[in-house]
Amino acid sequence: MSGGSGVVHRTVARTLRKRNDPHGKSIVDPSILKGVEIDNSGIVELWIKPSKPHCPCCLDDLIDLRGLLKKQRGVLACHIEIVGIPQSDRWTAAINE
Repeated sequence: MSGGSGVVHRTVARTLRKRNDPHGKSIVDPSILKGVEIDNSGIVELWIKPSKPHCPCCLDDLIDLRGLLKKQRGVLACHIEIVGIPQSDRWTAAINE
Protein backbone atom coordinates (compact mmCIF):
# COMPACT_ATOMS: atom_id res chain seq x y z
CA MET A 1 0.00 0.00 0.00
CA SER A 2 1.44 3.34 -0.97
CA GLY A 3 1.36 6.30 1.41
CA GLY A 4 -1.46 7.97 -0.50
CA SER A 5 -3.67 4.90 -0.50
CA GLY A 6 -3.08 4.46 3.24
CA VAL A 7 -4.55 7.91 3.82
CA VAL A 8 -7.60 6.99 1.72
CA HIS A 9 -8.04 3.74 3.67
CA ARG A 10 -7.93 5.58 6.99
CA THR A 11 -10.29 8.31 5.77
CA VAL A 12 -12.84 5.82 4.49
CA ALA A 13 -12.56 3.72 7.66
CA ARG A 14 -13.06 6.79 9.86
CA THR A 15 -16.07 7.94 7.81
CA LEU A 16 -17.69 4.52 8.01
CA ARG A 17 -17.02 4.09 11.76
CA LYS A 18 -18.79 7.40 12.49
CA ARG A 19 -21.84 6.49 10.39
CA ASN A 20 -25.11 4.97 11.63
CA ASP A 21 -27.96 3.87 9.41
CA PRO A 22 -31.27 5.76 9.80
CA HIS A 23 -32.41 3.19 12.37
CA GLY A 24 -29.44 3.79 14.69
CA LYS A 25 -27.36 0.75 13.78
CA SER A 26 -23.65 1.26 13.01
CA ILE A 27 -22.95 0.97 9.29
CA VAL A 28 -19.85 -1.12 10.10
CA ASP A 29 -21.97 -3.76 11.83
CA PRO A 30 -21.19 -7.07 10.08
CA SER A 31 -24.89 -7.60 9.37
CA ILE A 32 -24.84 -4.39 7.25
CA LEU A 33 -21.33 -3.86 5.86
CA LYS A 34 -20.47 -7.00 3.91
CA GLY A 35 -17.28 -5.81 2.24
CA VAL A 36 -15.00 -2.87 1.44
CA GLU A 37 -12.44 -2.61 -1.32
CA ILE A 38 -10.27 0.39 -2.10
CA ASP A 39 -7.93 0.21 -5.06
CA ASN A 40 -4.69 2.15 -5.47
CA SER A 41 -6.34 4.78 -7.69
CA GLY A 42 -8.86 5.71 -4.97
CA ILE A 43 -11.94 3.83 -6.17
CA VAL A 44 -14.01 2.71 -3.19
CA GLU A 45 -16.40 -0.23 -3.45
CA LEU A 46 -18.79 -1.15 -0.63
CA TRP A 47 -21.08 -4.16 -0.33
CA ILE A 48 -23.99 -3.36 1.94
CA LYS A 49 -27.09 -5.19 3.12
CA PRO A 50 -29.56 -2.56 4.40
CA SER A 51 -30.98 -3.32 7.85
CA LYS A 52 -34.53 -2.47 6.65
CA PRO A 53 -34.60 -3.37 2.93
CA HIS A 54 -38.00 -1.85 2.19
CA CYS A 55 -37.38 1.47 3.93
CA PRO A 56 -36.91 4.49 1.64
CA CYS A 57 -34.86 6.33 4.26
CA CYS A 58 -32.22 3.59 4.02
CA LEU A 59 -31.99 4.22 0.28
CA ASP A 60 -31.64 7.98 0.81
CA ASP A 61 -29.03 7.43 3.50
CA LEU A 62 -26.89 5.26 1.22
CA ILE A 63 -27.09 7.89 -1.52
CA ASP A 64 -25.86 10.45 1.05
CA LEU A 65 -23.08 8.09 2.20
CA ARG A 66 -21.86 7.64 -1.37
CA GLY A 67 -21.81 11.42 -1.87
CA LEU A 68 -19.92 11.92 1.38
CA LEU A 69 -17.30 9.32 0.49
CA LYS A 70 -16.81 10.80 -3.00
CA LYS A 71 -15.96 14.16 -1.37
CA GLN A 72 -13.15 12.69 0.74
CA ARG A 73 -9.63 13.61 -0.29
CA GLY A 74 -8.07 10.86 -2.37
CA VAL A 75 -11.35 9.14 -3.26
CA LEU A 76 -11.71 9.08 -7.03
CA ALA A 77 -15.09 7.30 -7.14
CA CYS A 78 -17.42 5.28 -4.95
CA HIS A 79 -19.69 2.38 -5.90
CA ILE A 80 -22.14 0.84 -3.43
CA GLU A 81 -23.38 -2.64 -4.25
CA ILE A 82 -26.51 -3.75 -2.40
CA VAL A 83 -26.56 -7.44 -1.52
CA GLY A 84 -28.82 -9.92 0.23
CA ILE A 85 -32.21 -8.30 -0.39
CA PRO A 86 -34.92 -8.68 -3.04
CA GLN A 87 -34.32 -6.53 -6.13
CA SER A 88 -30.87 -5.50 -4.92
CA ASP A 89 -29.93 -4.57 -8.49
CA ARG A 90 -32.58 -1.82 -8.47
CA TRP A 91 -31.25 -0.44 -5.18
CA THR A 92 -27.69 -0.53 -6.53
CA ALA A 93 -28.72 1.31 -9.70
CA ALA A 94 -30.63 3.98 -7.77
CA ILE A 95 -27.75 4.65 -5.38
CA ASN A 96 -25.05 4.83 -8.04
CA GLU A 97 -26.84 6.80 -10.78
